[in-house]
Amino acid sequence: MEREMIRTEIMGIVNVTPDSFSDGGTSATTAAAVDKALRLLDEGADLIDIGGESTRPGAREVPTEEERARVTPVILQLKRLRPDCVISVDTRKSAVARAALNAGAVIINDVSGLSFSSDMAATAAEFEARLVIGHTRGTPEQMRRPENCRYTDVVAEVCAFWAARAGEAERAGVKRENLLFDPCLGFAKTAEQDWTLLRQLEDLHRVGPVLIGHSRKSFLGALLGEPEPLRREAGTLAVSLHALMHGATMVRVHDVRATADAFRVWRHLVGDDVEKPGRGC
Repeated sequence: MEREMIRTEIMGIVNVTPDSFSDGGTSATTAAAVDKALRLLDEGADLIDIGGESTRPGAREVPTEEERARVTPVILQLKRLRPDCVISVDTRKSAVARAALNAGAVIINDVSGLSFSSDMAATAAEFEARLVIGHTRGTPEQMRRPENCRYTDVVAEVCAFWAARAGEAERAGVKRENLLFDPCLGFAKTAEQDWTLLRQLEDLHRVGPVLIGHSRKSFLGALLGEPEPLRREAGTLAVSLHALMHGATMVRVHDVRATADAFRVWRHLVGDDVEKPGRGC
């Protein structure tokens, strides 16, 4: 069977935070965050997602001004050094998104799915920014409570949530082609629900282009018996390749070089330049 060549972009993660679940503190200063972003770009990232507030389970909210002060200098410096780089801001707060867009970001990655800031879609529309609509229930402090992880059909309910929020975004002026959708694995979901969403990834595309953020997450640790997030790279790569083969528009990862290498090998294997069986030695 012929395969359609898929272009799945690699979003590199830069957390300007002291408490993110797998790399908290490693990029907490502007200089360290910029250095990491430059390294990820050199390793093959198509774009960089910069966040100033951890949204891991149990994380507490960061004040708006503090979050803004973390991310804005990083974006300004990165755009000065790499004017053509594509930057996403990972935030639930429209005030932070606005500051980031003014500094040079072009994508808002809202894991709350427009639930936190009522004017987030309007902000995206004003700047003609791309908008990632995540899916979750409750705040990071509450999202792992049992009542937030109950679904009759997790795929159908995530898609219905996205469709409703996409409608809100369009009514606020966001163009449909500027919307992306993230199931937010681990956000108000059990490990088995995460696996279900991944197994039915093609069903998620009914709403629109899908971003998969799976890197080093706990559902991988549960399967592999690996409590240390930094040792989940192989599992992360397996999911990245699954996402690539099932049409994901974007994967959000920490380990960019490994992901770029894996994608390059896969594309070579299925590309037109591959020697077909039966052509001899």
